[in-house]
Amino acid sequence: MKLNKIITVAGLVVLVALGTSCQSKKAKEAAERAAAEAAARAAAEAAAAAKPAPVFELSDAVKAVAGELVADDAESYRQAVKDAMAQTPYGSATFAMPTAGITYNSERCDLNPETKALLQEFLDVYNATDKTAIILIEPYANDTKDKEYNKAIAVERANLVRNWLYAYQVPARNVKVLCPCKVKKTDLSKRRVNVSIAE
Repeated sequence: MKLNKIITVAGLVVLVALGTSCQSKKAKEAAERAAAEAAARAAAEAAAAAKPAPVFELSDAVKAVAGELVADDAESYRQAVKDAMAQTPYGSATFAMPTAGITYNSERCDLNPETKALLQEFLDVYNATDKTAIILIEPYANDTKDKEYNKAIAVERANLVRNWLYAYQVPARNVKVLCPCKVKKTDLSKRRVNVSIAE
């Protein structure tokens, strides 16, 4: 009888021990699983944080609109475009294009290599959009000579820019020359043609 009781008690102890062992094993596995999930989440969050934020890019789904930045040479124009892109929200349907400000020496109206390089920068950006915006050519003059002479030379400068754009396959319907030209007081910075996007 005593032996039976001892065996029964021993069996119960073994069963309790086995049950506790099973519960401990399950708890341990659950803890390990939770730790692995937490580590995976942390790794995913770290990877997401390390990724650069998406930035605006030009495409044929983007419409060019008038911008406030003005650049007078090709290098400055490239920087102005970068600055404008940095200010444009990701996914925007419009892009505020900088103005190309072409300056001239006195009595000159030809397109020199620097002017052509600036125009090419402007056109490259325009061609990266949907190409539906109107390009506005705005000639300025100063009043060092006869008013009609100033107007004539300013218009000639604007027409040369317009013809350059035509030569690079910009349709006539997308180009507008603003005249009469604005005559300014004597100022070297006013011997210019601004090429921009019409508002």
